[in-house]
Amino acid sequence: MVNFTGPLYNVDGSSPDPHLDGESWKGLLIANGINTPCYVGNDTPDGKTHPKFSVGGHMTPNPDGKVATGANSYLMPLCSWHNSKARDGVPFALKRTLTLKLSGFLQSEIAATFMARMPSEKRHSIIYIAGDDLMCADLSQPEADAAAKGHLSDDVLSCNPKAFILLERVERDDQSRYIVKTSSIH
Repeated sequence: MVNFTGPLYNVDGSSPDPHLDGESWKGLLIANGINTPCYVGNDTPDGKTHPKFSVGGHMTPNPDGKVATGANSYLMPLCSWHNSKARDGVPFALKRTLTLKLSGFLQSEIAATFMARMPSEKRHSIIYIAGDDLMCADLSQPEADAAAKGHLSDDVLSCNPKAFILLERVERDDQSRYIVKTSSIH
């Protein structure tokens, strides 16, 4: 979560950006405490959908709306009218500034690492392979200790226990940092 104060533009081509852990973009915003009306201060001619929170909209500071694969974009509440191809290239002045900064645009493997870094009561996360997808799960201290020794129970990882990354969340300077405790990629 970051505060973004400049003008933002609709991202062109964000529909295929993979959802995070099956969560809708609107659901992801709500799960992170962002559940307010459309952020855009620009007036709408129809007045019907604005300022309703219809979708989580991908935004960029780039006036052309382009975001390179793997680059950052921002997610914020939008009404249907503002989240439209017809508004591409229109600078949006924001009424609110708290957004989700998403890294790894159009890269599905980043979704699992993003989810692994989400706030949790548990200090450890594990990223693992399930079929062709990367998945993540939060682990208790005993589960993390066992994973660090290479002992992964079926309820923690039933897919491929030889391919995983175990992360530990460490608080420093009021920010979460992540240490790779152990990994095994086969």
